[in-house]
This record gives sequence, C-alpha cells and structure tokens, in this order.
Amino acid sequence: MLLIMTSKERVRLTIERKSTDRTPYSFDFTSAISSRLAVHYNIKPQKLHDFIGDDLYYIGAGIVINQTESSIVTEFGVRWDTSQNNSIGDWGSILEYPLKEATLDNYSFPDGGDERRFSELDSAALKTNDRFVLLHMAGLFDLCWHLRGFENFIADMISEQDFAEKLLDRALRFSLEFVEAIPDGVDGVRIGEDWGMQKGLITGAFTWRKLLKPRLRVLYNAVRARNLKLFIHSCGDIEELFPDLIEMGVDVVHPVQPEVMNLTDLHNRYGGDIIMYGGIGTQSTLIYGTPDDVITEAKSNLKLFNNGGYILGPAGAISTDAKIENVIALTDFVMSLQR
Repeated sequence: MLLIMTSKERVRLTIERKSTDRTPYSFDFTSAISSRLAVHYNIKPQKLHDFIGDDLYYIGAGIVINQTESSIVTEFGVRWDTSQNNSIGDWGSILEYPLKEATLDNYSFPDGGDERRFSELDSAALKTNDRFVLLHMAGLFDLCWHLRGFENFIADMISEQDFAEKLLDRALRFSLEFVEAIPDGVDGVRIGEDWGMQKGLITGAFTWRKLLKPRLRVLYNAVRARNLKLFIHSCGDIEELFPDLIEMGVDVVHPVQPEVMNLTDLHNRYGGDIIMYGGIGTQSTLIYGTPDDVITEAKSNLKLFNNGGYILGPAGAISTDAKIENVIALTDFVMSLQR
C-alpha cells in the first residue's frame, strides 16, 4: 500500500506517470461560490482550498498600475471592468485597450522581468508548501487580443498578418522575460489562452499552426528549460490540436470540456501522451444536473483514468449559476477520497 503523499508529490508523480496514493484534484470557483461554500463549511473563504484538500496552489504575477472601485488598469494599459456586474463569474470585460490601430508605434511593452512582479512571493515558503505551486500566466494569443480587442486581433491575423506577427513576437519576448524571472519554489506554469469555440477553433487550425504554434513552441521550451511542469489552459473544442500539444511537450491540458469534447475518445487517443485536468461539466452537470449526476460523472472520470494520467476538476471555473447543492456534493465527494 502506498504511503499518503503531499499534494506536491502527488501531482508531480501523476505528471511523470508514476504511482500515487490517489488521483489529484483541483477546483476553481467564482468568489460568489467560494463564499457560499465557506458559509456551508463554516470556514473563511481563503481557507477553502486547504479545507477541501485541493492539490494545486495557484499564484499570479500581474502588475496593476491603477485601481478604482470598478476597474483596474494593468501594466499593459488595458482597463478591465471589476465591478462584479457579471452574474456568472469573476472575469471582467475589457473597457479600454491601448492599440486602437494596427501599429506598435508609440506603444512600449512592459518588462516581463520587472522585479515588482514577484516581490510578494516568498520563495522559501513556496518551496515548503505541501501543495503543487502553479503559476498562471497569459498566453500569446490572449496578450495580443487584450491589447487590440478581440475582433480586431482576429481580423489582424487574416488581413494585417505582418502586424499580427510583430505583435505576437513582442508578446513572446515579454513572456520569455517573464519565464526567466520566475522564482524558485514554483513547480509548474499554466499558460492560459482560449483557442476553442463550442465547435472547432477560433482561428482555424491553419492560422493557429502558422502564427501561434512556432512562437508557442519557443515559449513552451523556455518553461521546460526551467524544469517547470507545463500546463496549458484553453476552453472550447481544441481536440484538433492535441497532436500539436503533445509534439510540443505539453504536460497537462486543462479544462477538457465534456460539453464539446468526448473525454473517453480523448483518453483512448491521447491519454498515454498527455495528462488531462478537468472534465466535470460546468456548462452542463453542475448547472442542470443533480448531486447524484455530479458524483456519477466524477466517478466515471476516475474509472476512465484508473491507470493515472488525470487531475480531477471542473471544466473551468465553477460559475455563479451552478447549483450550490451540486458543488457541495462534488466537494464532499473529493474530500471522501482522502479517507
């Protein structure tokens, strides 16, 4: 019988395809769901992840240069709505983006290695954290559309490709500076950008492979050169890209949405080559199902991956419109796995 492991050991060994004491799990909640769970369990919201035994410890490293009650301005000059007007989740919309035209004239990228970025991270504390420390950073596609606006950058990738490539190259340079500055004590990096729609890719595979893949390969190699485990996040149907992600050395793909991709098919085709993280329906089961439905789905995923290669979790953040009884059923179930 295997000894009980720390979360850090459990996640690392799962990624390395070695035996573990149990399947690791991790959850992302909106603040509203976190607050309701904290009331249910009679704990402080900031203690929720420790309480449920979450195996991942997420950290970020963005710099805010201006903040009001309803918005923030990031180091990129992007103004985000933080007014909590969104009833579904915490993610806000962009109120103002700096690149109104397809040019980098008069715009300066921030320094990815700015020492302020990691000044509040205690490297020694991260090293001794029992949970697997995962640093989230925005991917190249997201950085670019945040600067240009989503529709504008999609159009740029077709009609202003010279500019799109210059912007992607500059985003890559920033990201490489960022990776080089990551402090000791971080175990992995999750690079987040959404390439998928409910069916197929936003850009199409040809454009993704022409403009994004060569630059992502450089970024992914830089992460791996730091001996960090490489997670990627993309919502939507990205099944077409799994061979590319495996080829580029991605360790973990998140959140494998069951509403748009068949988890059994993904497991059968790619489960031996890449770790899958997520798989509990946030657009379906957690909103429209029953507590029994949620537990059945979780058990089915654990059975599918009974030989490893899986991190159990929701397919993205559990949104505010999820039924709280379903969320409680899921957190109670995963806590029972520790016994």
